[in-house]
Amino acid sequence: MEQRKGPEYLIEVLADPTCIKDVVRGILHTIFFHRYFPPVRPASLEVLDFTLPLIPDHELETLIDQRVGQLSRQLSSTSSSPRSSVRGVLTVHFFEKKRRKAGGGLGWFTGVKGEEDVCWENWTLEVTLATPRTEDGQSTV
Repeated sequence: MEQRKGPEYLIEVLADPTCIKDVVRGILHTIFFHRYFPPVRPASLEVLDFTLPLIPDHELETLIDQRVGQLSRQLSSTSSSPRSSVRGVLTVHFFEKKRRKAGGGLGWFTGVKGEEDVCWENWTLEVTLATPRTEDGQSTV
């Protein structure tokens, strides 16, 4: 029996190198805000004149900040050539634990029971740094 895949969402982000961390952080907090199941008292985050929801959970904020930092370092290390577009990908998978059903074995051995992680939703952020095409554009970035 084939398992169904959860929905997959793609968000393409084009941002200036000076604000890439804030933009990606805001998007991730928004995704998690809508998928966080425990009761929460929401906070807000201001990104480029937008007010976005934020979950005031220290572990989640630390995890998001670590991943955004890794992405930012990856993008800055590959941005040596001003003519090439610099891209990075960050993916968020949501899993749930499901019980495995016993398989059709012989006799008393009917398969391994236990739990398995099943992905129920994927979010992919394709991040591209906006690089100016002219010298005038570079002075404003």
